[in-house]
Amino acid sequence: MPLTLGTSSAASSRNILYLNQTKSLMDKSLQRISSGKKILSPGDDPGGLAFSMRLQNELTVNNAAKSSVENAKSFVDMQDSALKTAGDILTEMGSLKLKYDTASSTTDKATYAGQFRELQVQLNGLNSEKLNGVSLFSSDSGTSKTIYTSSQGASGSSLTLSNLDYSSGVSIQSGTVNRNLGGATSAGTFLTDGTTQTIGNGEALSISQVTQSDLTSVTNQIASLRAQSGGKSSALGFATDYLATKSASLEAANSRIMDADIAQETLNYSKYSLQYQAGAAALAQSNLSMEVVLSLLKFPSIKV
Repeated sequence: MPLTLGTSSAASSRNILYLNQTKSLMDKSLQRISSGKKILSPGDDPGGLAFSMRLQNELTVNNAAKSSVENAKSFVDMQDSALKTAGDILTEMGSLKLKYDTASSTTDKATYAGQFRELQVQLNGLNSEKLNGVSLFSSDSGTSKTIYTSSQGASGSSLTLSNLDYSSGVSIQSGTVNRNLGGATSAGTFLTDGTTQTIGNGEALSISQVTQSDLTSVTNQIASLRAQSGGKSSALGFATDYLATKSASLEAANSRIMDADIAQETLNYSKYSLQYQAGAAALAQSNLSMEVVLSLLKFPSIKV
């Protein structure tokens, strides 16, 4: 094979070009490994980057909808918790009423009447319960709120959330007037003979005025309110599950576009590293060939 300066110089230029290309690929693999991202710049995959941005936007909106639905579910779950407590109180009131009716001692009757009145206060207190400053119960029909249960907002599915009318739920029809079983908001004092007494801002029914049928009726009303609350909770639960599943799917789709395959990039880095070392060795060999040619051009000095 002939030795020429031109050929050696061209080979060196090609080796340097390949070496720089391999170094660039090696650096990019290292950046992907360190950042965990497949797309490091728009030029890597313009279409993939644009699709990823749309996915991220949809994911953000979907997570906002999920948060709103979860807050709504917390609200109706708090309603249900209060209504369950009301049901437990009514059960205990029924027990006290039975003991009161069968008691022969005036002292015992007064004791049961007092306990009954304390439970009335607790029953009435549930009407003022709030979550984050919002009343759980209200007789105002204008307090309803629309909850969007999808990421499409107003154009998607929705559910109307309203404050339940707890006050009507614990009311007993007495003649032509509805009277509240809970009555006043504070216990104050009560008459030992169990007669009706006005305490605080409300007029309470005494234990002697209430029948087991009344308590059963109120219990049924509370059960009806709880069924309404439970229905909303169930619907919101399904919406939450769907939105959570959708978020997971969106995250997975975005990950497939944006996240680097660390195992593959590690393999690529090892491959490019070996290629770079081989290229560097080839360049050194090319330079050695040029040195051989130059050494041949050194003529021995002639002594005269």
